Amino acid sequence: MTKKKRTTRSASASTKAKPKPEQTTSKTLDGDAARAVKTAGRKKTKTRSIEIKDEKTLGALGPQLNRLLNAKPGLAAMLFINPVLAMKEAGVKLSRPVVHHILSRLRHRPAMRERREELEAHLTKALCEVPRPNNSAWLSRTLFEKLHLPPLDTGDLTPSYKSAHDPAVEKRLQALRPKRTHRYPHLPSRPRRTGRVRMQEMPPSVRRIDLEATVPELKPAKRTPKRLSLEDLYFYKDSSPVARDLLELAIIQRRGLRLHSRYSYRLIKEGKRGNVFRRWFRKVTLPEPEVKE
Repeated sequence: MTKKKRTTRSASASTKAKPKPEQTTSKTLDGDAARAVKTAGRKKTKTRSIEIKDEKTLGALGPQLNRLLNAKPGLAAMLFINPVLAMKEAGVKLSRPVVHHILSRLRHRPAMRERREELEAHLTKALCEVPRPNNSAWLSRTLFEKLHLPPLDTGDLTPSYKSAHDPAVEKRLQALRPKRTHRYPHLPSRPRRTGRVRMQEMPPSVRRIDLEATVPELKPAKRTPKRLSLEDLYFYKDSSPVARDLLELAIIQRRGLRLHSRYSYRLIKEGKRGNVFRRWFRKVTLPEPEVKE
């Protein structure tokens, strides 16, 4: 009995005496490996994003916003394409009123911006929705379904456009132009026609439509168009004051600075679509306040 007990004790002692597998700690590693283990265990610190909820905060955080964009010069150059999308990509959170404030400030000058806001408020109240005069389908539904205007047969008629130059200045410059003289008598006064050069005339811009011109009387159309262009809207401006305000708002919107959509912004940034600002401006530096010593 004593021999059996001794064997069991020795067996249990042998099981207890088994060495445990060594655990690899940072102490047994080299200096670089230990630092790697320590840094891997630490939590990554998140960079704080700037949140702008109103115009007052936008003015107060202006220098901080400029420093954030100056740290990313390639992204700052995208401010010309769409400043709101560029700031959001830089980590700036913008509320809807601030987005509307930034876009409206950049697109037009103060006088034109005031007139645009006045037209938008008046048309929103009259139509019970936000006006979209540059959308041809929306324009057709508004004129023929909401305003109940009869469709007109415009045919091949074109609107009346203003001159690209100031008429008074153009008249003064024409008066200063030197008169034609026959300087070389041995040459014919009129050059011979050796060939013909045909140049395709560019269509006039919608921005130069003359709102004060009189519209001729037109016959009613047989069918109601599903889409209505701004050139056709010109012939309805005297039929309803709402139609005239829609045309004026569309002209103001066309005169503003063009800001690209999210899809177009991404294509320009990836280099899949060309843009004048992106071609010439590679880096933009915004002003920062001087650091006092």
